[in-house]
Amino acid sequence: MARLRRVHAPGRRAFEYVAQGKGPATLLVHPGGPGLSYHYLRALLRLASANLRVVLINPRGVGHSWAPRRTADYTVAHLAEDVEAIRRALRIRELHLLGYSAGGFVALEYAHRYERNLTSLLLCATAGSAEEVRAANRRMVAAASPGQRARLRELTRARQFTSPEYVALAEAIQQPFQARFLRSWPQDWKATRLSPAVYRAMLCRSGDEFEVDGTLARWDGRRYYSKIEVPAAVVVGRYDFFFEAAVEANERIEPAHLRVLPRSSHLAILEQPREFVGTVREFLGDVTGG
Repeated sequence: MARLRRVHAPGRRAFEYVAQGKGPATLLVHPGGPGLSYHYLRALLRLASANLRVVLINPRGVGHSWAPRRTADYTVAHLAEDVEAIRRALRIRELHLLGYSAGGFVALEYAHRYERNLTSLLLCATAGSAEEVRAANRRMVAAASPGQRARLRELTRARQFTSPEYVALAEAIQQPFQARFLRSWPQDWKATRLSPAVYRAMLCRSGDEFEVDGTLARWDGRRYYSKIEVPAAVVVGRYDFFFEAAVEANERIEPAHLRVLPRSSHLAILEQPREFVGTVREFLGDVTGG
């Protein structure tokens, strides 16, 4: 198993990461959540070779990475700046950036701010704006049973967001779009940890799982799509709540190629790990010439 390391960046920032492979190319992987640790993405370490280094990071506030105290410091823009700081600290010259779920927001923001330092971009199980997150939430609630929707309204009005009933109900509504094909949780998911502070700060400050009222509330990266010139892949599960958003990204990013995994929802890397890793391998092979 890859050894946990720390990389230091200016501003007394330090970030946890694991790495395998040698390079010169580097696949830097940003997890989602927001606030999830890298563990559920460990299957990507299989791509490591004598020519490709794979680096999985714990973003700010996750695990024992640097954690600012102010809620305002947990933004997509700040996370993108962290990626650039990590790139510099690790001396990455050929950067292939993969963002998964909310990590895709960061990858898209990075592509806008630092495209000159980017070789390729992989947007996996992700969307391009807070509005698309809200649309995905509405889609999940609409697909719930009448009884589930009625109870969700009652608990939401009562603001019972921390109650066991609300948590279980939200998970049940999300499950067909989140982990439709998982019959049990893989070890990589069991090892994954969520930082509630980061999750609440960025996504749902109120605790309402189907509202976006954190620092992400007004973020919209769709305006960056037409400016992306590096090779890009959009990877999504057919039943992912972000499926429609992924299709739009593919249509609007001119150099993008869409890969749809047919027996997957949001956690495609856990539902179809071999196919997911194979898709990334194929894309990187095309970009790097094998």
